[in-house]
Amino acid sequence: MDPHDPWGVLSLSLTLYDDLWRVKKVLTEDDTSIKNGLVLRKKVVAEMLLPVLGENDERDAQTADGAELWFWDIDTQSLHQLFLKKEASSGPYKITRRWNQEFNKRRKLQANDEIGLQWDRDNVHFNFSVIKRAD
Repeated sequence: MDPHDPWGVLSLSLTLYDDLWRVKKVLTEDDTSIKNGLVLRKKVVAEMLLPVLGENDERDAQTADGAELWFWDIDTQSLHQLFLKKEASSGPYKITRRWNQEFNKRRKLQANDEIGLQWDRDNVHFNFSVIKRAD
């Protein structure tokens, strides 16, 4: 035992803050366009969204309708139904259907706003927040 370290501890490093937002995205013109949905990279979807979906939901994301997802808007305390859809076999995923009405228009989102998503396993939905507004 090291006489200078009677507890036998090599490090007392402590993380005081763990970022709540597992997925962060700075919105683009495509994300805020009326004709599009929220575009998400395949890696983000594979690592953060698909693991919380069931097999049927993952399969549904490949269909025309997409997989149903629920989003709790933390800022406005409101629940919204959206859909995850894969655009093409090699294309990106999109959060579609009501994205424009429920988020773009209602929250007045614009390019360069930063949003955050996080899975809430206790309530079985994704949490959403506008982290930073465009300057």
